[in-house]
Amino acid sequence: MRADRATGIATVAAGIGLGLASLQIETLVAPGLSARFFPLLLSLALIGLGAVLAIRPGERTAGDALRQMLARRAVLLAGLLLLYFLSFPYVDFRVGTWLFMLLAMMLLGSRRPLELAAVPIAVSFGVYFLFRYGFTVLLPVWI
Repeated sequence: MRADRATGIATVAAGIGLGLASLQIETLVAPGLSARFFPLLLSLALIGLGAVLAIRPGERTAGDALRQMLARRAVLLAGLLLLYFLSFPYVDFRVGTWLFMLLAMMLLGSRRPLELAAVPIAVSFGVYFLFRYGFTVLLPVWI
């Protein structure tokens, strides 16, 4: 419980640091979201979640949390996420996101064929259209 509270306080501090660093990002006067938006959003999430952890620490011990973090499935998922990020500039966003979603769902135990066929496609195109046309962010695509 003490480790959770310390982790929560450290997470709040990291969120505050990220927020302050985000405020230093230069922005252009243009329509749409500024370059600060997502880093500030992430910093607010860190501050909020860290505060919850600091105020209401879990019942698990730090050793239990470490064992869960290092569980085989979590390590494989982290490796898959790292591979997705590293391949981002070289692979079509839609294809890379589809493959990441498919493999992550299978790794997490999804076995229903309809779910494995529909969800990765829906997420891939949904996120693509949101960023491309909602936020007007250019993403790496082949076509």
